[in-house]
Amino acid sequence: MVTRGGALDGCDVEAGSLALKRQPSVLYGADIRNDLGRVIRQSGWTRVLPVVTSSLVGSGYVAGAIGAISPSVLQPFTRLRAHTPFDVVLDLSAEIRDKHADAVVVIGGGSAIDAVKIATLAASVGVKDQSGLLAMRAIPDATGVQQPSPGERAGIAIIAVPTTLSGAEFGLIGGATQTNVGIKHLYRSDTLAPDIVIFDPVLSIETPIDLWLTTGIRSIDHAVETILSRDANPFTNALAFDALALLRQGLCATKQNPANVPARHKGQLGNWLAAAGIGRVRYGASHGIGHQLGAVAGVPHGVTSCVLLPAVLAYNAAVTPGRQKAIASAFGRTDVSAAEAVRDFISSLGLPVRISELQVDRRDLIRIAETSIDNAFVRANLRPITTVEDVQEILETAW
Repeated sequence: MVTRGGALDGCDVEAGSLALKRQPSVLYGADIRNDLGRVIRQSGWTRVLPVVTSSLVGSGYVAGAIGAISPSVLQPFTRLRAHTPFDVVLDLSAEIRDKHADAVVVIGGGSAIDAVKIATLAASVGVKDQSGLLAMRAIPDATGVQQPSPGERAGIAIIAVPTTLSGAEFGLIGGATQTNVGIKHLYRSDTLAPDIVIFDPVLSIETPIDLWLTTGIRSIDHAVETILSRDANPFTNALAFDALALLRQGLCATKQNPANVPARHKGQLGNWLAAAGIGRVRYGASHGIGHQLGAVAGVPHGVTSCVLLPAVLAYNAAVTPGRQKAIASAFGRTDVSAAEAVRDFISSLGLPVRISELQVDRRDLIRIAETSIDNAFVRANLRPITTVEDVQEILETAW
């Protein structure tokens, strides 16, 4: 709280600012077998490259949607891998460039969507090798503010059809992993997010239930770290708290019945609201350390949130008591801390809540801590993290 002068002299009011960045157009409750082709025809794109996650290559539902794009459709790109390795980004960028694609339709989860975002940016600015990708990184300052990646996406549209709740489709940032050193690098541009997002709840039933639920916790992580952000503000806070309500309801109902279309739809709506702050407010250590838990130990993004978010909440508790009380209340708990409320919710979905439950070598924790300290989100954590030992404290709590 700060004191403002003039007409408000003597009154304590909250002061701040928020620059609203471009958000994608969103079609929700859609049927991609009809809506995808209609959107492409209306937009006039004539060379459309489908990028399809490998698990959906044999899907008749997806095949029907891609078939409806004809004759504008190109041969699909399916060579995707988790954590968005550099080689995948470069391979995809070359495909976009060589086929002169004017639009890319990505059907898949966060790794697929990030690959498309970064690859289209690389294709737009002429990056063709690893050194070029490294030069495109968004370098953070001491408080986690990222300088934009050079250049911008131009002339290549992105239509994202998410199949998980990762929220990557709304992000002005994206991550790609330099696998030879085990570091995930961030890219940021006001033009990085897709132009159109299509939520199809029926398609999402093809997503395995554990993947749906863990990425749902990733979405909860987006909402929580929006509320705990250095850039927290009334606008994104309102979206984040509504997101927590939708996600809590939707995930519980989907756990009970994975084929529950309205529950999947509710999860997608919660994900939409939770992701509104991606690249627009600074997140914290759950995301930042999670990047390296994934890059070093191969843990999926959703699972990193399951095991790290409660530990980071505990680490931040002393400096965010009011916000954490509100977070606990959003989970229907007024009797426990936010860390406990969130951990209990994750456990109720049958998901892991400790790193020790995963196939992670305890000896990897020091490498994870060492490579996390320069992460933008770690630098931006509301309770300062200045040493490797600070990161180790969080990892030990999460273990």
